[in-house]
Amino acid sequence: MGTLPSVMDLRLPILWLLLAAELSVGLRNVRVTVPTAVRRGDSAHLYCEYELEDNERLYSIKWYKGKREFFRYTPQVHPSVQVFSTVSGIDVERSLSNESQVVMRAVETNYSGKYSCEVSADAPSFHTIIVSGDMEVVDPPIEQPSVTGLQARYRPGDILRANCTSHNSKPAANLTWTINDVPIPPQYVKLYRPIKDSYTGLETSILGVNVMVAHDHFVQGKLKLKCAASIHQIYHEVIEQFIPEDRPRILATGVSASGHSINLYQGSVHESELTDQSDAYLTVNGYKADKSSPLSSSSGSLQIDSYVKVCWVTFYICIICTVMVYSIRYLMVT
Repeated sequence: MGTLPSVMDLRLPILWLLLAAELSVGLRNVRVTVPTAVRRGDSAHLYCEYELEDNERLYSIKWYKGKREFFRYTPQVHPSVQVFSTVSGIDVERSLSNESQVVMRAVETNYSGKYSCEVSADAPSFHTIIVSGDMEVVDPPIEQPSVTGLQARYRPGDILRANCTSHNSKPAANLTWTINDVPIPPQYVKLYRPIKDSYTGLETSILGVNVMVAHDHFVQGKLKLKCAASIHQIYHEVIEQFIPEDRPRILATGVSASGHSINLYQGSVHESELTDQSDAYLTVNGYKADKSSPLSSSSGSLQIDSYVKVCWVTFYICIICTVMVYSIRYLMVT
């Protein structure tokens, strides 16, 4: 009676079988190239690459959107290219589609999704590998982004509040704010939820900004505010505005138009910005002119002239009164 083989005796043949099966796999290095984003109306090219051993043949190439097959290439079947209508709306360019690529014409927004390529080797292995990639069809805005809520001028210490809006796109545009080409920190911006048009499916994005203006924001007296809208590499638009600094106009008394005391020798107030003597802001009514003021000498002369006139009038009145008194006394004596 023969003896049963031991476990060690069975292990070696199994290892050899597994190694042989591994070496017999002739399909490898399957790679898929799916564009991340495509503009609505353009063509989309999807590529599927693979490697086969010399003793292996290709059985089929299948393309899926989601779980639905819409394209198949089978070299042993005539015609080798088959297009399925299971995925509504996909228009395949048959003449350009083959074992390595599939071309879709005039893509629409409903083409967005996951695309998978399934490669199968022929008998005897029928080894199959499937790889996937995501594609998004972009319907960009037809208008530039718009900025609302800005004042005409700002001073250091003022709060700059504004909204940047990008209208009607799919997906909603990504918005960013910059001052003098430097991104505004996230704590000073507010991202609103996109507004979706229930009829068209297009979305409007809004990004707010709320930041205190600093003296350093003004370069040569102007602040450069920029809002940029982008969608992948398909769409990029920028709206840029230069906002002047609101420097206070100086009164002849050294007081600003807002009533605050101003040092005329401060570096932030330039000589060219001072108004001339005929300006409506230059008035001495209710204010005491500074000795350095251009009106101080003229106002002093006016005060002296008025004093002289009063003295002369008083002198004439005294003479008239004296003459009248002597005339009355003379008449009473006679």
